[in-house]
Amino acid sequence: MRSGHTRADAGVYLLALELGRPQKLRIGALGDVHFQKGWYIYTGSAKRGLSRRLARHTDHSRSKVLRWHIDFLRKGARAVRAFPIPTRLDLECKLARAVGAIAAGMVPHFGCSDCSCRSHLFRFEVDPLDDPRFIELLRRYGHRVEMGK
Repeated sequence: MRSGHTRADAGVYLLALELGRPQKLRIGALGDVHFQKGWYIYTGSAKRGLSRRLARHTDHSRSKVLRWHIDFLRKGARAVRAFPIPTRLDLECKLARAVGAIAAGMVPHFGCSDCSCRSHLFRFEVDPLDDPRFIELLRRYGHRVEMGK
């Protein structure tokens, strides 16, 4: 790619996952992690292949290789929604802090082994799409919110 050109299919994203009951899941090198019932928002990024990354995360197949922390949690989740935010800017940690500021809690060290953040996974007690603060966060970061979920 020549410099100055926009990198296609790059950006940050949020994944909304629902756990219908409390669970203990083995999360790679983190080991056993206890999760409360509720909704979880994960922040991630893809410098290229954003659409492929989101397809991987939302794939309901149980046969994929578990590679990232989110892959392990994904196995226990009942529902998954992806919110892509196309950008060339490195906004993953800033986005994680913004989500953390409105969340009910977080899972320490989840998804942030390559940065100094406390977490990239945050818990909500209700569906985040029912939280006006989350909708405003999506709008602020440039995700187009579809009405009717």
